[in-house]
Amino acid sequence: MTDTIKTRPDGSIDTAYYMARGRHMRSQQAASLARQSSRKTMSLVPVLAVCGLAALLIVPALF
Repeated sequence: MTDTIKTRPDGSIDTAYYMARGRHMRSQQAASLARQSSRKTMSLVPVLAVCGLAALLIVPALF
């Protein structure tokens, strides 16, 4: 990475800029992970429904 460091007029590093940038990147990553998680959960719904139906059919046969 060859970006120059963002500084304030007095020459010190602009920590507020980097803190805001980090928060923004973290929130984007959290949103991305939440979207991936919800897709996986939604894909399991049909599987769980089939497993539940199979359990209802098999368990009474055992008694």
